[in-house]
Amino acid sequence: MTDQLNRAQQLLHEISQAHDLQFTLRERCRGGVVGAWLLTDPAGKRAILKCNDGMAHRMARMPRLVDRIRSAGCPTPAWLASGVTADGAAYHIVDFVRGEPMSRSTFTGRMAAQLVEVIESQVGLDPDPVQDWSRYARACAFEEGESDPRPVLRRIGSAGVELVEHFDAVLAPYTALDLPGGDLVHGDFNTCNVLTHHDGGVSAVIDVDACGSGTRAVDYARLLREAYVRGGEPEAIAAIRLAGEAVAGPGVLAICAAATAFDITHFMYRYDPRSLPWVIAGLHRLADGLQRG
Repeated sequence: MTDQLNRAQQLLHEISQAHDLQFTLRERCRGGVVGAWLLTDPAGKRAILKCNDGMAHRMARMPRLVDRIRSAGCPTPAWLASGVTADGAAYHIVDFVRGEPMSRSTFTGRMAAQLVEVIESQVGLDPDPVQDWSRYARACAFEEGESDPRPVLRRIGSAGVELVEHFDAVLAPYTALDLPGGDLVHGDFNTCNVLTHHDGGVSAVIDVDACGSGTRAVDYARLLREAYVRGGEPEAIAAIRLAGEAVAGPGVLAICAAATAFDITHFMYRYDPRSLPWVIAGLHRLADGLQRG
């Protein structure tokens, strides 16, 4: 933790000089794999510093992209500064928005309706075709390269093999189906990244670092996966699935669901292997639900 703190302080010093800012580092934000830190300025204004070296290749175009999707009504915080340091560290500072993550509440039908409304606001925005989430989802669901999720899951053992086989049964009718594009895709749309007011209304969608173009069915699939893994209310699961299938049919949603199932299993195997059994159990429920039609 000391090394992370020292790195964040050094980074903030460099950012402050580059952008003529006066923020002070306060504490690391809870959750997430990529480092995020709470900042304050002398007037008490709060902001969030996020460091993500994997974003260096996109950082030049991200501020314009965020401005565009905010102008279109996406409730994501404004970016105050961004860039890449001399040694290649990518960073951005965003406005602090009050709110509690939806993930701290039961996954209800009312919550699902609010999230559907947010995703439907992404129709036709197509902000960054270079970041093509439709292409990624199809590759994640079907491709067999050494670093693709499918081979990695099989190396986990029988649990991974059985999950791949289960989703292969789901995907069998859709192997030749292409995914549409043209929408804004958040890329990590889950309830951890949606903040709510005290009255339950959505206050912000955060962590748009990975956003790009593709079919919004990608975000519906991630949300549907979460609902099954978290044990969401049946009304929530039904609402998300109905909205997801309305985008471009059940086949597109099924491919996106398989992609996110493989992706999250790969992620948990790397970062939180103790959680794999209950995550995989939820993913089997997801596959069963898709097969039942």
